[in-house]
Amino acid sequence: MHPMSSMNTISDVVEVIWRHELAFLYIMTRIGAFTVAIPLLGSGGTPPYIKGLFVVAATFALFPVVRYAFPEPAVPMYKLDPWMFVIDMLSEIMIGMAIGLGVRAIFAAVEVGAEVSGMQMGFGLAGAFDPISNQQVSLMRQVHIALAALIFLTVNGHHAVLYALSKSFEWVRPAGFVMKGALVDQIIRMGSDMFILGMRIGAPVIIALILAQMAMGVISRAVPQIQIFLISFPLMIGIGLIVFGLSLSLYTSLLQGQMTRTLELRLVDVLMNVRPTDEPMVAGHTIKDGPAERPASKGAIKPVGHGGLADKGEF
Repeated sequence: MHPMSSMNTISDVVEVIWRHELAFLYIMTRIGAFTVAIPLLGSGGTPPYIKGLFVVAATFALFPVVRYAFPEPAVPMYKLDPWMFVIDMLSEIMIGMAIGLGVRAIFAAVEVGAEVSGMQMGFGLAGAFDPISNQQVSLMRQVHIALAALIFLTVNGHHAVLYALSKSFEWVRPAGFVMKGALVDQIIRMGSDMFILGMRIGAPVIIALILAQMAMGVISRAVPQIQIFLISFPLMIGIGLIVFGLSLSLYTSLLQGQMTRTLELRLVDVLMNVRPTDEPMVAGHTIKDGPAERPASKGAIKPVGHGGLADKGEF
């Protein structure tokens, strides 16, 4: 019987959750860690009750779909080893944060490009008070993050992220986080890619302002009577804003590529690098197929779930 067919009323939902309270807690923990890590919901500007509602709603939405990965526990929850239970919860937190880190790297690159270009324009000391996050933020950073968020939603980047989150229960068994060298290498690569992408984002404004500064230096040497220092501030801000407006098409196309196929491949790599190397993946197994046996977990439960996808192309 399909899991959704037995959850028609509220009482049925409560009964199923009561019988699988450990699975519900595992799913909520992974989603909660993912929510904290992603930039759109995990920032300080998002009210805590919004984050909580998203975590609860996403857990209820995914629970009927991914519950197959959590069989009936051998013992009641209150009889589980507390230390192993804590370790399993930490494992779920690490899996959720690893998925969110793949998304946050793109927005961190946007922040790097915004800060560098804003500093070149003269906004290094200027900022605006954000009443939502109660902190001083850069003007260019606000503009860049707002545009990046709109592009992310326009290209359905949130669909890819939520799809990866749901697939993570197939690819990585519950409490199956493993810290491997491949994951560390990927984090280092994401850090280097973040700075490269940030410089590419801010390159048009940075190059234009460097050329403008060179031109003003030549003018100040040729005509010393001109107070170039007084006119440089509004001139640099004007040139920077004009160049930024003219380069919006390049900015959009660059982020579209990063938030579509590149993001999907990055999330696939993250999920592959947090799972045990020797854990088999069932070829051709999808969510519509029946459950497949998996090796027993060392944690509080012994999950039986789907195998992963046969190759990365299906993602």
